[in-house]
Amino acid sequence: MSFGNENRNYYLKDIPLSKAVSILDEWILEAESSFEEEDELIRLEDAVGRVVSGTIFAKISSPITNTAAMDGIATHSSKTIGATDNTPVFLKHVSDYIWIDTGDPMPDGMDSVVMIEDVLKVSEDEIQIRASVYPYQHIRKIAEDIATTEILLQKGSEIRVSDIPCLAAGGYSSISVVRKPRVAIIPTGNELVPIGSIPKPGEVIEFNSLMISTQVQGWGGVPEVLEFLPDESQRIQDKLKEISTKYDLIILIAGSSAGSEDYTSGSIDSIGKVHFHGVAIRPGHPVIFGEVDRTPIFGLPGYPSSTFITSQLFVKKIVLNMLGQTIQLSDFVNAKISRKTMSPMGEDEFIRVNLGKVGGDFIATPSPRGAAMTLSMSRSDGIGHIPSRKEGLDEGDNIVVELTRERRSIENTIILSGSDDIALHLLAEEISDLYKDLRLVTSSVGSVGGLIALSKGYAHLAGSHLLDTETGIYNQSAVTRFLPDQKVRLYDFVGRTQGLIFAKNNQKEISGLKSIVENDCLFINRQIGSGTRLFVDYKLDELNIVRESIRGYDNEEYTHWTVAAAISGGYADVGVGIEAAALSNDLEFIPLGEEKYQLVILEEQLENNPNVYRLIECLKSEKLKAKIDALGGYDVSEMGRYITVD
Repeated sequence: MSFGNENRNYYLKDIPLSKAVSILDEWILEAESSFEEEDELIRLEDAVGRVVSGTIFAKISSPITNTAAMDGIATHSSKTIGATDNTPVFLKHVSDYIWIDTGDPMPDGMDSVVMIEDVLKVSEDEIQIRASVYPYQHIRKIAEDIATTEILLQKGSEIRVSDIPCLAAGGYSSISVVRKPRVAIIPTGNELVPIGSIPKPGEVIEFNSLMISTQVQGWGGVPEVLEFLPDESQRIQDKLKEISTKYDLIILIAGSSAGSEDYTSGSIDSIGKVHFHGVAIRPGHPVIFGEVDRTPIFGLPGYPSSTFITSQLFVKKIVLNMLGQTIQLSDFVNAKISRKTMSPMGEDEFIRVNLGKVGGDFIATPSPRGAAMTLSMSRSDGIGHIPSRKEGLDEGDNIVVELTRERRSIENTIILSGSDDIALHLLAEEISDLYKDLRLVTSSVGSVGGLIALSKGYAHLAGSHLLDTETGIYNQSAVTRFLPDQKVRLYDFVGRTQGLIFAKNNQKEISGLKSIVENDCLFINRQIGSGTRLFVDYKLDELNIVRESIRGYDNEEYTHWTVAAAISGGYADVGVGIEAAALSNDLEFIPLGEEKYQLVILEEQLENNPNVYRLIECLKSEKLKAKIDALGGYDVSEMGRYITVD
């Protein structure tokens, strides 16, 4: 076991992305012959998705001879001249015609087919035809489809389903394809435990190898995940020496940074060569590219988002090159970014976004950033690129997004911006059950943030529970303030019970808001602009509790569920949230009051967007009401009712 006393390699240089790509391209150009492009003969039925190793020429013509394209009689076109319904032509001698079926070879001396519909049998030896034909009419001529030696597929082509009939017609039952590159994937780290384990403090479930395997497989390679390696330089070197001649590409996961247990760069450099270590991208700074025995090796960062991005940028290029292919083109859209997004100058940053189409524009809403954010990876629709020359993007700026979800799905997406609630996710489930082509995406920015997004055209509807402390009415005054001169409908969604959430052992003896101050509890709050924050302040004012007297009042979370998780994890004693969040996390709950959560929709959206109308129809679902009611802490009795606010 290493205790950090070995020599370590820090970043060789944090080079620009363009320089790193150039280094990789130069290496590929010089090393193209090092990957043995062995031909592999496979059956035609197994060929879809494989890459042909050489240009394929037709062995035979198709059709191989002139054949009848219709049922009828084969004859010579000169014998049919003048034949019509009124002036039929009679053919009497067997040498003048032969009965023929579709696909039969044409007899010698006959150059056309009269369709059976235009033929009348007069006797055993005599027929009457009522339509003339020209030479080669109703005939599939030899090589009409494919001519012998014609090129069927160029070298490097990926075989598609539509190519299979062509190859079969050209005389092939098996095809020579490029051998798939063998890719070794080695997770490193003392803290790793396999998928399915329950990690102890300090342990991490290793799933990056599964993600990379899926990527490599999708690009056409054959991945093999090897056993975990500990953070020991000599063990890493020994393994690289052992496998460098067995695989076409090696990927080491984690250990690529410059910490006390990061040995990837030094290990490669000790027995081979490091071409770059550190690229000015975010996420993915500490990516490594090197070689051992002319076998390319990548050291990818351990955080999932960093692993994914660097694999897409660098590993994909080399795998496709080994298959004789160029980078596959992705689907891109130009979108407006829905909020100001900072990015450091001099770094190419890749951010995950959710997408939807509002009023003809694609709207990109940034997902939570961070290299370890697996949920935002899963939920995102694309990856936006902020170039290194920019210090981020202003709200409404254009961003180019590479799609990771089908465009059709994105175009059939409803964006709901505002306050988060688990009931919204049940609504999304109901929508997808009723309308298979429709998707609801929520952006948790708080009630005020949702109304602002709606006013700027960044969402189809908003979720809000903003209390007017003077009237006790929810949302109406806020809608008038943030959406002036707009005709708006407020649809009742759910009534919710807000209250104090705390651990069941209740060591702090929490009994109400005053007890938080009296017992010096560590509080966790919601963000400014959220309906819950407004509710908390309203209740504090009622009791004349000074905000500064609450320890942790400025500690913020963005959803009810993260508040509950912080309390479950012991990072706070108490917070305010909805009862459903407490129940789902097995926490105690003291009610503080009831509130109304409503969906805010512009009437023009209802008139012009059928998808929004579909969402409103879902509010009538008794099944949806039953599911939400079962969570506890909700009132669904008024769901679907609305008032109009001018």
